[in-house]
Amino acid sequence: MVRGEGLGSLIRGLEILEIVQHNARMRPQEVADGLSLPLSTVYRYLKTLKATGYLIEVDGHVMPSQKLAEPDNSATHLVRYAAPALRKLSAATQMTSVLTVRVHVAALCLDSVAAHPKHRISFQPGEVRALYAGASALPLLAYAPEPVLREILDGDLKRFTSATPDREGIVRAVERTRREGYVVSEGYLTPGMAGFGVPVIVGGRCMCAISLIGEMQSLTRQEIIVATLKSFTTQLVEHMPIAVMEEAWSGTND
Repeated sequence: MVRGEGLGSLIRGLEILEIVQHNARMRPQEVADGLSLPLSTVYRYLKTLKATGYLIEVDGHVMPSQKLAEPDNSATHLVRYAAPALRKLSAATQMTSVLTVRVHVAALCLDSVAAHPKHRISFQPGEVRALYAGASALPLLAYAPEPVLREILDGDLKRFTSATPDREGIVRAVERTRREGYVVSEGYLTPGMAGFGVPVIVGGRCMCAISLIGEMQSLTRQEIIVATLKSFTTQLVEHMPIAVMEEAWSGTND
């Protein structure tokens, strides 16, 4: 009897994983409706699946985490190629550099280089954040397809800190990024921390974003930091190997 119940639980868990994988991202209620299960049962399974690393949750939606944390060859090539630039950026600015890509309506951190051993940021490789969560994510949102932007703006926006922008603030940040080519965040995600981010455009599309994260006093060097970030990004694209360009990340399953 116990064995049968265990098999039933396994099948149910696999069914939940399958429906989430098929739809890319779902709210718990949508999972419950899709499988004709009580919402309380779905929550119980989702809790286990998130705890074991099979699913992640962003803004009330669950998504398959293995797909995000273990990207395909295009991301692997990008990480290897961008790594030297990230190290040089951190050395030149004494700030932590971060490489991110868009996956659905989330920003995935592919790589980061800390400015120094004591400099810790909350966004680590393999982790995901909402597309409006600071300078590492907003450049990706600015160049995402219109349906993605609309879905973000129409959804439930989480306030990470009191400085996290509201819908109007996000729209202004997107417009500024498109107009001026960079984002500046002041405590949007972590109190006392500032961020500077730029999109990396290849072939007319945003392949990734590179950002610099530091203490709030770095805002006094904003013009220098933004100029340095743009310069490194331009050099990155100008010298990018054909193989990396051909496999440029494009934001999966839009």
